[in-house]
Amino acid sequence: MTHFQKLNLISILLVLVAVVMIALGFQMKIAAPPLTGVGFILLAWAIQILKKEL
Repeated sequence: MTHFQKLNLISILLVLVAVVMIALGFQMKIAAPPLTGVGFILLAWAIQILKKEL
């Protein structure tokens, strides 16, 4: 597995966890999981930007 494939896998997993956290947060009507989910999405986006610079 190459370095870029590993970064892609990490990004996909972060987005999947983020979607689940956002859904659970809205279902339970609490703010922390959706905010963390948004943070995970931003982190996955940052990884993709850094990957393009390598």
